[in-house]
Amino acid sequence: MVERGERNGEDVLRLIAQKERELEAMVARAREEAARLLEDARRDAEVVLQRAREEAAALVREYEARAEEEARQISEETVGRARSEAEALRRHAMERMDAAVRLVVERVVGESST
Repeated sequence: MVERGERNGEDVLRLIAQKERELEAMVARAREEAARLLEDARRDAEVVLQRAREEAAALVREYEARAEEEARQISEETVGRARSEAEALRRHAMERMDAAVRLVVERVVGESST
């Protein structure tokens, strides 16, 4: 009976050792799978980041182009208004030129005759 008890004890120890090896193998596979998943996630994140960088750069270029166009339009409008105002001032000055010349002549002639 002792033999049978010993054999059962050895069988139990063998079974425990086998289960330990199986569990160690499962843990090793789980670690490998976790490492693979982590690497996949890192690669995916890098792809997403690169895409985001490219989209941000495209938006920057688009907004810069819009800003340049807006600045050009504002500049053209400002120059146009300035030209119109200058032309109006020139016309007004030309309209008053005859009166100014008459006034100067009257004063010069008036002073000479006195």
